[in-house]
Amino acid sequence: MKNIDQYYMQQALALAARGKLTVSPNPMVGCIAVKNGKIIAEGWHVRAGQAHAECLAIKQAGEQIKGSTIYVTLEPCCYTGKTGPCTNALIEAQVKEVVIATLDPNPQVSGKGIRQLKEAGIKVKTGILEKQAQELNKIFFYYQQYQTPYVFAKWAMSLDGKTTVNAGDSRKISSDKAAIHTHQLRNICDAIIVGKNTLFEDNPKLNVRLDINMIVHPIKIIVFTEIKEIDLNWQILDQTCAKTVFVCSNITNLAKQTLQDLNIEFWIIPAQKDKICINSLLKKMADAGITSVLLEGGMKLIRSFATVGAINEFITYVSPVLVANSNPKKQLVINKTSYIGCDLLINSKIKDN
Repeated sequence: MKNIDQYYMQQALALAARGKLTVSPNPMVGCIAVKNGKIIAEGWHVRAGQAHAECLAIKQAGEQIKGSTIYVTLEPCCYTGKTGPCTNALIEAQVKEVVIATLDPNPQVSGKGIRQLKEAGIKVKTGILEKQAQELNKIFFYYQQYQTPYVFAKWAMSLDGKTTVNAGDSRKISSDKAAIHTHQLRNICDAIIVGKNTLFEDNPKLNVRLDINMIVHPIKIIVFTEIKEIDLNWQILDQTCAKTVFVCSNITNLAKQTLQDLNIEFWIIPAQKDKICINSLLKKMADAGITSVLLEGGMKLIRSFATVGAINEFITYVSPVLVANSNPKKQLVINKTSYIGCDLLINSKIKDN
């Protein structure tokens, strides 16, 4: 029986993952209704504010839902938000059993949804593929537990440890495929953060450029200590795809007026030792509903986040090139990679011309 539960829950998890780009700040949830050994309906949470997975499956099943077993990847909600409680819908549908992957970390729900179902006489089973379900929604779980965004830090470096080839041209370090992967990361995060040096040197767009139908551009956040003036040639001022937010501890009246004229938001965050207080910035982002952040640099900003333990995952592209004292950079061929203890050994040689 356990294997059957895992079989159906695996399918429910696959359904849940379909909402990866559209449900934030909500969790991804998938649901399957089974009766007489057959799947009679399925649903997944498509977009924040819209119907939940359980309600979609109930609607699809129609009268067949009575006496069925529901497989759902997260504990059904039991309060009224933008939608009604899923527990009420399941009780009214007269389902026989609800199999749940993991409890909801939201204190409004955690354990309460299960209790309501049991009090209504519905059999409840929990913990089926629990780790997989929590990993799928790691951003949601972290945000609910700590009330702060989940932070990814990303950078590219050469094999000799350089992060730029020439000043302002870090893009030359990594490959085109690495660039695509970066845009995939941007596509799953609520916001992307860079420091002022990255803005000055690269004049980035900070948008998502992928050849796919579903693109969700992140909020663009630029961190200064002091903003003296706004260069109207900065590409991040374009808010067509996503809004831009400037962060600083001080701002001149001229810069403030320019941002207000452009309808661009700015946050005043206190400074510590002439640097933006990272913990205050994290709280501000959390209050703004930002649950995940991609930190793209520069390295000073990344180190500021790392110093206070604010980075959850480090993503590093190590390119097989030598940069120091090399003009042009020297391309390498990697022969072998392996671990020696906790160290990663990279064996390489200069690529033949």
